[in-house]
Amino acid sequence: MLLRRFLATVTAIAVGPGSLLVGLLAAPASAATTAPDYEMPFPCGSTWTGSTRSTHRPSSYSIDFNRANDLGALLVATAPGRVYRVADTGRTSYGKYVILDHGGGRSSLYAHLKSVWVTSGQQVDQGTTLGLVGESGGVSSAHLHFEERLNGRVHHPYFHRANYSFGRTSASLNCPDVPLAGDWNGDRIDDVTMFRRARGYGTFIQKVPGGITKVPFGRSSDTPVTGDWDGDGRSDVGVRRPGRRLFLLRNESGSTSSVRMGRVSDVPVTGDWDGDGDTEVGIFRPRVASFRMLVAPGVMKAVRLGSTGSIPVTGDWNGDKITDLGTFDPATTTFTLRSAKSGATPVVSTVRFGATTDLPVSGDWDGDGRGDIGVWSPGSATYSLRTTPVTSRTTRTVITKRYGLPRR
Repeated sequence: MLLRRFLATVTAIAVGPGSLLVGLLAAPASAATTAPDYEMPFPCGSTWTGSTRSTHRPSSYSIDFNRANDLGALLVATAPGRVYRVADTGRTSYGKYVILDHGGGRSSLYAHLKSVWVTSGQQVDQGTTLGLVGESGGVSSAHLHFEERLNGRVHHPYFHRANYSFGRTSASLNCPDVPLAGDWNGDRIDDVTMFRRARGYGTFIQKVPGGITKVPFGRSSDTPVTGDWDGDGRSDVGVRRPGRRLFLLRNESGSTSSVRMGRVSDVPVTGDWDGDGDTEVGIFRPRVASFRMLVAPGVMKAVRLGSTGSIPVTGDWNGDKITDLGTFDPATTTFTLRSAKSGATPVVSTVRFGATTDLPVSGDWDGDGRGDIGVWSPGSATYSLRTTPVTSRTTRTVITKRYGLPRR
């Protein structure tokens, strides 16, 4: 009885700056073999040493990650989830910190940050950059304080489905494929593509009828994009570097152009906003659920659509050769698609498709000149591509393709 009262008291007082209860009790031993697939909170291949101590608060299961010159280093989402909280306790406790909700009572916390690059309510994928390692809050030097929680209680951390061994130096295996699409051979049909993260760099792996082409471009921590930057009828590769708010766009010839746009927390999008045959860039601002498109040098167009937790998609839903806007809500598996013809009132339709854990993709899968929707399932590395007109609710045709590396 006395032990039970003591544990109850410890749990009650070990409440962090957020409303999620933080305890000192370990999660069940099966935590490493059940969802989610936690990976180290750093870009693919980067090496860190994680330690703890018996007096570590709020739990000895918390990790302090260090390495040489760690101040300002990138940190990324350990697993897919929703940004539950972004907060700053000042010079005490966690300082600047982020909590991700991974569903099923599981969450992860990232504390003592220098800066935060996401916003509350935003949906993020595994490997999404969350901000920079810092020395905010009650610390004596820069490091990342990291916690994995189950129902509010800190448990023994695990990465890559194995319990973490404190005091060891490890290379991050947070190297998830990112699904994309593009018309790489100019046949007016979009093909599935992957952006594969590796140590320090990324590679676009383009699947076309008869073969696969690999194009190294960008860093593993970049957000990949595709589009026809030069108007030659073939898709090209590109990335957005969030810390610099910079699009880097590579033409088929290998030359690179750049466009600086948006805020660090914005999500990049691309499309032919004016119908001239060239793809332009834009951003989706999660905090206000707003698209902002660069329609001409120095000229921006803003459209509100979706919600903070939406994932943006784009496509020519009505076949008028001008790219339209859309969003995917993972919680309801609903695509919200906005078609706008010149001089006409925009039409908004909704389509239920995919599963809550899927990632959205879009492209013209059948070459009919209209954009289609699709999803990629991380667990099976399977694309499901819907070729039925987006406004149809009665019938649908779905093409499935296995491509990419399944996540653990």
